[in-house]
Parts: sequence; structure tokens; C-alpha cells
Amino acid sequence: MNNIHDQRIRVGIDAKWYFDGPPSGHVVVKNLVDEIIKNNDGRFELYLFITDKFKQQASLHFPIYVKLVFLPGIPNMLSNLFLVPVMTFIYGIDVLLFQNFGSAWPALALKIAYIHDVLFLDHPEYYTPGEVTYFKQMIRFAAKADKIITISNSEKQRMLEHNVLSSNNIDVVYHGINEKFKPLSSYQPDAIEALEDKYKLPQKYLLYVGRVNIRKNLVTLVRAFALLKQHNIKLVIAGKNTGAYPQLDSFIADNGLAGDIIFTGHVPEDDLYLLYARATVFCFPSYAEGFGLPPLEAMQCGVPVVVSNRTAMPEVCGTAALYADPDSAENMAGKIELLLADADLYQMKAKQGIAQARKFSWKKAANEILTLITEAYAGRKNYPKAETQPRL
Repeated sequence: MNNIHDQRIRVGIDAKWYFDGPPSGHVVVKNLVDEIIKNNDGRFELYLFITDKFKQQASLHFPIYVKLVFLPGIPNMLSNLFLVPVMTFIYGIDVLLFQNFGSAWPALALKIAYIHDVLFLDHPEYYTPGEVTYFKQMIRFAAKADKIITISNSEKQRMLEHNVLSSNNIDVVYHGINEKFKPLSSYQPDAIEALEDKYKLPQKYLLYVGRVNIRKNLVTLVRAFALLKQHNIKLVIAGKNTGAYPQLDSFIADNGLAGDIIFTGHVPEDDLYLLYARATVFCFPSYAEGFGLPPLEAMQCGVPVVVSNRTAMPEVCGTAALYADPDSAENMAGKIELLLADADLYQMKAKQGIAQARKFSWKKAANEILTLITEAYAGRKNYPKAETQPRL
């Protein structure tokens, strides 16, 4: 028999969110998978688990040397618990990277759970009872993983406090930023004008990008915005308002702010890059984040940011952001006003933001994951020889 180190590692990746899925999960999976494929140096044989409704799209999209495993479109938890383990055995996969939900099934493959955050453990008030019950199953099965990858030291600490897994089995890999986010000076005037016409953008606007729910704390942002009338600035909220945040709608209506706030609804990726770059200040008032990618995307566009001072925000944004108390509209308005009123501070924070954003890339994240996979695979004691697993 050949030694396992003479063979390529068969890596299975749960990529069901590559073409569609939760907005933040889709961004992460798409960028990581693309970079893992680009940076595969021959050590790995890649298998992507894809929902079968994207069979034709995936077959045309991915290189021929990437193996595609198609699964029926059932909920992610059920798929990962039952279907993925079976396919892992059938294809003789050595290392399996799950999204959120791992599997309790005993398996020959080394199991790595990529868990974005466990915020619900400390902040159940921001989730529905059904969501909390659902996510608790994620923790239950995470305890069966050989390793967990999470996205910030803040989240690792939360997992340790809740005894999800031991410290040496939890690794932190920061998110990256898509290279398509770039400063406004990179765009042609006609492209800028077209975007302005499409979304009826004002000359100056504060921008928020993300979900519209209670955890994102948009009521405080709108309250802060209402205190900045003298600056003749509007607020653009790039996110679908589903009506699930009635406090926000009520405050806007009761205070006559509807004419000053633009809800864009869903923004296509190609528009989003320029929407960021065209903004005056980016605001992210969230109560709790496992990472918080939007502020970094704004920074890469050269747009200064004001973010809340909670959870992972200081870890991710460093000294480049201005930090606000998410419970105080007055404090948040004051931080925004500093940028609007002080041109020197504005330029300094724009430059610091670009420098901070350079520390994060999807290529770096992908390479760190591949290194973790290699080390975990090599270090696993009594790992069964590859020839004992079925090979198709």
C-alpha cells in the first residue's frame, strides 16, 4: 500500500450556498471556493457538494478537474446530517468541510465544521424561538467535529465559554474582501451617473448594507440620522425591508423621515460595489456580529466608517473606524458628525480604512483553510489508509 502522504487529499466542501443561499453565507462560500480552486497546488482533489437545481450551471461554471456531487434541495441541516456523510463514504473523501451543521455519524473522513458565529448563545433576544432551537442543533453536532473553523477571536472565545469544543480544536480564519470593492476614483463618470439615476441617489448619503432586523439596530441609526439634519444628507439602506422590523417603520413614519431615507431593496453585486464607493460615510450600528464584513468593504472603497463598539467590531476594524455606543443615538450622531464636519479627520480615516482592509483577503483565508486541512489530516493518528475507502 502507498503511504497516505504520497496521495492527494480528497477534500469535500459543502458548497450548497455557492449559487444561492443566505446573503452572507453565499458571499463567504462563493469567495472561499473560488480561491481554494485557484490556489490548489496539486495537494488536493476537490469535491463540491452542490444543490441539484444548479446542476447545469455548476457543470458549466467549474473547471473539469473539480468533482461535483449533486444533492437534492432539502434543508441544510438535514442534508449535512444524512446525505453528505453518505456521499463522503461513496466518494472516499478524506476531509470534509461542513457549513454550520456537521454530522454526528461516525465517518472515516476528518470532519471540520465551518461555523460563522454562535451569537444566539449570548444574544437569544435577537432571534426567534424557532431560530434558537434550530441553531442549538448546530452546537450539538459541532461537538462531534474534529475541528471547528470560526471567523473571529471574539467568536472563538464565545465557543470556549460555552464549551462547544476545546481551544486547540477551534481555529480562527478571518473573512476576506472581494477585490472588486474599490474607491470612487476607479469608476468612469457614466457608470456613476447611471447608478445615481437607478437608485435616485442624493449628492451626499450615509450608507448601511445588510439585513433589516432588530440585531442590526437600524432604529438607533435612524434616530442618529434624524439629529444630523443640518448636514443636508440622506440615508440609504441597502437591504430588503420585509416588514419584520416594525419599530423601524413606525419611527420613520412617526417622525416624517420617509422622504430622507432610501430603501433600495436587494442590490445586485455589480451595483453594490459602486453604491459603497459613492457613499459619504458608511454606518454599521449592529448590536452583535461574528465578524462584520460590510465595514471592511466600505473601507476598501475609501469610505470612512462608524461602527458599534460591540463583539467583533473592534477586532476587525482596528483603529481605522470611529466607534459608537449602539444604545445611544446621540453618541452615534456625534461620531458621524465628526466625519462630516472635519475634512482632515475624514481623509485620515479614509486612508486608514484602505490600509486596514488590505489585511484581509479571500486568498489568504483560503490558503489558511488549506493549511489547516493539511495539518489536521497529517496529524490525525491511526487515519485509515486511503485504499480502504471506496474510490470512484
